[in-house]
Amino acid sequence: MSLSDATPCDTMLSKQPLKSEDIISLLIFWGLAVLLFAQFFSRYILSASLGWSEEIARYLLILLAFSGASIASRNDAHIGVTLLHRYLPIKTLSMTKLFIAMLNLTVVLLLTFYGVQIALSLQVYTLASLSISISWVYVLMCVCLLLMGARSWLVVVANWRLVCNTFKPAVDQL
Repeated sequence: MSLSDATPCDTMLSKQPLKSEDIISLLIFWGLAVLLFAQFFSRYILSASLGWSEEIARYLLILLAFSGASIASRNDAHIGVTLLHRYLPIKTLSMTKLFIAMLNLTVVLLLTFYGVQIALSLQVYTLASLSISISWVYVLMCVCLLLMGARSWLVVVANWRLVCNTFKPAVDQL
């Protein structure tokens, strides 16, 4: 069994249905595109800028980054140093990939925990340009982090199975 067999890769090029992260990212992306077009149109055509649009666009871009990170978690495609992967034995490599996946899951869970704490502590504060609580931005980031955590858990499970299959004796050796 090779390492690529156990990774949970499903790309948009394959004919898979859209996943929750894809739908969220598409909605955020097109919302951002419409908002920026409205800002451009109002500023340069109507000569009356939408003052609130820049702040909302900034927060939508942040949310787009978090939802994109969730897609990268699902595809097991976060960036990493792969120089040693060429030289490590398969057993060591599978253990290393499991450790990295568990470390990634730990970081995502910590980010979610602290994001919830920040969202709860910022409930009384509003955005600078609108009377909307800034905690909504952190709540939506936490939703994306929860999706990323769920996908990271699936990567940990896939890597655990890979480690288990790597350490099983081959049937023909028995």
